[in-house]
Amino acid sequence: MSYLHDDIKLCATIVSDTHIDVKHPVKILPMYILMSALKGAKKSRSDAFITVGDTTSAGTAVNWELVRTCFRKVPDAAGKIILTVGNHDGWNDEDDYPKAQAEYFSAYRDICKREISTSYFSEVINGCYFIFIGTDSDSGCQAAIGDTQMQWFRAEMEKAGQTGKPVFVFCHQSLNGRHGLPRTWDRNEKPDRPFDEGGVGERSEEIAEILKKYKNVFYFSGHSHMGLSGEDMLKTEGYSTFETEDGVTLINLPSLSCGNHHGELQGLGIGLQLEIYDTKVVLRPKNYISGKWIKKLSIKDGKPYYEAELI
Repeated sequence: MSYLHDDIKLCATIVSDTHIDVKHPVKILPMYILMSALKGAKKSRSDAFITVGDTTSAGTAVNWELVRTCFRKVPDAAGKIILTVGNHDGWNDEDDYPKAQAEYFSAYRDICKREISTSYFSEVINGCYFIFIGTDSDSGCQAAIGDTQMQWFRAEMEKAGQTGKPVFVFCHQSLNGRHGLPRTWDRNEKPDRPFDEGGVGERSEEIAEILKKYKNVFYFSGHSHMGLSGEDMLKTEGYSTFETEDGVTLINLPSLSCGNHHGELQGLGIGLQLEIYDTKVVLRPKNYISGKWIKKLSIKDGKPYYEAELI
């Protein structure tokens, strides 16, 4: 085990965009990288292993079976396994979102050992709220978030805010216009992209308004396949993996198993270890293929990790 400080209260391993796919030219590659991350979580005795969506490249039964295989080969990787839904998880060869959603629910039951019936849900781990936002229907690359889900999200955030503990929100898509979007949506920068391209969609600012009502909120996303970047890129380009807005910390994870772009480090295998202490939250980038901490990148205050003091 390797934690930054003593007296840790909670440890979680967080990765995004594994894109497990039977059609991958080397289908074992993303599986191998996911299993490497699971082994890393097990070594660190993580209380949770969390994916931030696009666990599959298409939410078919055969792809989810490959995901099940990964988790079977690394059993008991963490206290809880949590799979956020991504836009690719809602797609399949038949353009049948309800069928893809049913496959996701089935895989969640088998892998996470818990039943869910909506793509949004929450978990309380060691007293901390982990809140997961998902799409209610296929809306392309964005998320379709209906009124019922938004009402639920408001209520969950209120409950979480009353605990006095940090709150962790997960959605596959980042808030619109953050982390360099829409400019950074893919490798080719286009000046005429709509503002919401690459983001969560039409309810982005509504989500942002809810987040900023509370203290010590951390919002995790993936989706953009941006590489890991720190304070140097924030200074020169105006965006980073780690951003703050109205007191909220926004974190956009690289793709664990697909190509990345626009970052200072664009290689595969990068995820985060979340460490929660009484007075601070630490996010430490790690290459889960090599099993080594990423130390050559300045993340915050000249240090190779992000540390936030709780208020």
